[in-house]
Amino acid sequence: MHSLRRWTTRLQRPLKETLQRAVAEGQTPGAVLCIGTAEKVLWLYACGYRREVPTKQLMRPDTIFDLASLTKVVATAPAICWLWQQGQVDLHAPVRRYVPEFSGGHKNRVTVLHLLTHTSGLPAFKNYLQMGMRGDTILADICRTRLQALPGTQFCYSDLGFILLGEIVRRVSGRDLNAFCRHHLFAPLGMRQTRFNPPKSWHARCAATTWRDGVMLQGVVHDPNAYALGGVAGHAGLFSVATDLARYCQMLLREGELDGVRVFEPEVVRAMRTDHCPVNGVQRGLGFDIHSPYSPQMKGDKLPVSVFGHTGYTGTSLAVDPVAGIFFVLLTNRVHPDDTRNIAALRKAVANFIAEAVYGR
Repeated sequence: MHSLRRWTTRLQRPLKETLQRAVAEGQTPGAVLCIGTAEKVLWLYACGYRREVPTKQLMRPDTIFDLASLTKVVATAPAICWLWQQGQVDLHAPVRRYVPEFSGGHKNRVTVLHLLTHTSGLPAFKNYLQMGMRGDTILADICRTRLQALPGTQFCYSDLGFILLGEIVRRVSGRDLNAFCRHHLFAPLGMRQTRFNPPKSWHARCAATTWRDGVMLQGVVHDPNAYALGGVAGHAGLFSVATDLARYCQMLLREGELDGVRVFEPEVVRAMRTDHCPVNGVQRGLGFDIHSPYSPQMKGDKLPVSVFGHTGYTGTSLAVDPVAGIFFVLLTNRVHPDDTRNIAALRKAVANFIAEAVYGR
């Protein structure tokens, strides 16, 4: 591997050109890219616009993004892992131990680990906002929903499963996911600009997403089910900035510790990034994507299988390489203003440039 400083310097020009071209071609209004190691941020770059309509606002390195499904691996899964570390949650226990309503038939066999690896048999999605459901009625519907497959036999990326995980955190800890994560994860890690339901004072700094009821969303969650759940949900709803996500990735590279504060024991972090998926051909950690139909969007096709991370529907992603000791966070607002843009090529290009620079391939 080449010197990290050398390859980062060499990468800046092609990555800048790639990001600027993606903006110019309309793949996304704007983007923020952050690359770093366990010790430092090596490069932070922003281009384009955080909002194009109704008026233009420039993208900045400190733009706050609606993370969408990055919520699963920055909030929900680590919250479950923290409770597991404390002996308050058993990953192999049936979900009904913590949510008794989720029971009957094959549901009795669904474990917390099945939810974390998307192998519970639950379907991928229901649009509860469109169905007119809110709050507790959504949880009740998930508990009534029939499984589409026997637990542990099929991989189906399920938002419903992660909504259940968020509810497990609430019931076991007595705090909702927002309060729990702020106390046990975000505050200890110095992630001061990471939370659900950002206050109105943050909204102008947020990347805009799409229209809802004639209003351009900026600082209000884009995901319909997270919105129907009041903005705090296990599958989506978290907002953050690149530098906070960098700190989170650095903690993972340092196996649970950052700036003298230990959040996880090393063996817990190693478990997070280890394959636990019972389905052949798919590798999922404790929430994290390692190898699946979705992983090329996170790490391209040249990074090693040891790289783990996740993507988010709004155009967000993070990837951590424990072998090279690096991470990269790519944040875009590709759904703005009308959810018609595609950043598949951009995501892969960024990951492949990094792979070529680090591994020479």
